[in-house]
Amino acid sequence: MSCLPHQHYLDHAATSPVRESALEAWVATTRALRDVPGNPAALHAGGRAARLLLEEARERIGAALGAERAEVVLTSGATEADALAVAGGARGSRGRDPRRTHVLVSRIEHDAVGAQRGGLEAQGFHWDLLPLGPDGVSVVDPGELDGAEPGLALASLALVCSEVGTVQPVAALVDALAARGGTTGHPGADASRALVHTDAAQAVGTLDVDFHALGVDLMSVGGHKLGAPVGTGALLVRRGVPLQGDRPGGGQERGVRSGTVDVAGAVALAAALDEVVAQRGRTREWMRVLTERVLAGLPEGVRPTIGPDTVTAPSILHLSLDTAHPEAVLMAMDAAGVMVSAGSACHAGVTRPSTVVLAMGRSECEALGVLRVSVGDSTTTDDVDALLAALPAALAAGQALDGRDHTRAEVRA
Repeated sequence: MSCLPHQHYLDHAATSPVRESALEAWVATTRALRDVPGNPAALHAGGRAARLLLEEARERIGAALGAERAEVVLTSGATEADALAVAGGARGSRGRDPRRTHVLVSRIEHDAVGAQRGGLEAQGFHWDLLPLGPDGVSVVDPGELDGAEPGLALASLALVCSEVGTVQPVAALVDALAARGGTTGHPGADASRALVHTDAAQAVGTLDVDFHALGVDLMSVGGHKLGAPVGTGALLVRRGVPLQGDRPGGGQERGVRSGTVDVAGAVALAAALDEVVAQRGRTREWMRVLTERVLAGLPEGVRPTIGPDTVTAPSILHLSLDTAHPEAVLMAMDAAGVMVSAGSACHAGVTRPSTVVLAMGRSECEALGVLRVSVGDSTTTDDVDALLAALPAALAAGQALDGRDHTRAEVRA
């Protein structure tokens, strides 16, 4: 039982509460496996029963995401899926065409993508970055793709920027790579084209995500962003796409992710995805109501970072603050019982500017003064009202540390 006072949770982009349906599925499966234990790789009755539960869950996960059962590789979350997709996909692409030694990623990717750079460069790959526009949307320039080819092994572009919430042109990237090959279809359909990976962790909860319709070759999903338990997730791998894992072992999950599979976690993930898909339209509309309520009540010195003409996920609202001390704002909000996050990362007490906001062309001060508000289907108007009530004093706490006159300050929208 929690000893915390009532909290208003507005950090769903970081993690979401476990759904009752997912919890019940996990408990029921765990009890079933306790009563009739079995490793899903075993041949006896217990193993076959566990395998049936696992493959039924895999079927449901694939159906919810527009993929076939055989295309679902279960992981511990989107972080592992990102790493496996980018590093394993690049190696696999080069394995079928030795000329393919370039990797192209966006500037809004999760750290799990960027962290693959050193290892891939040590293996002879070259790392390039897609430019980011001032609106927070990656720029897909067919001319730039021509310059990267024929050596492009893999391109990675998240469906939704986890920080500022902008929807990214993944379909345009797929089409551009297909067009430069003189054909239509999916980039990974044959050995002559680069692979495309997308991180859909922030998209599945609100956007109509369909793996096959999108045309990508690899797609990452994280369970705890959707109301499944932490430690669940999946990487969708299109049939025929080469993927090279780097941790050989028992050969589970198509030989790219060894280790005994978490059957109960897979069933819980399937249950969460079933509910997400069934309720997505209604959830999306409710989130828009909540974010519009936030925008209508913002105090002076706080403005949305992304303009109204740019498409964003309804779950994420990124705010620019007239202060260079977001850590003070966060502490004051937390003291008021409101849980939000800063777009910048704080390491060892040192606040650093947001690399995404810097890449958008904003100043270092603007890249420091940011706040991310993210809502979920369990968010209420009371949560939003608590945020708006706490924000003026919290902003003042940050401004008190700035050592400058804020009366003439402007925050660029």
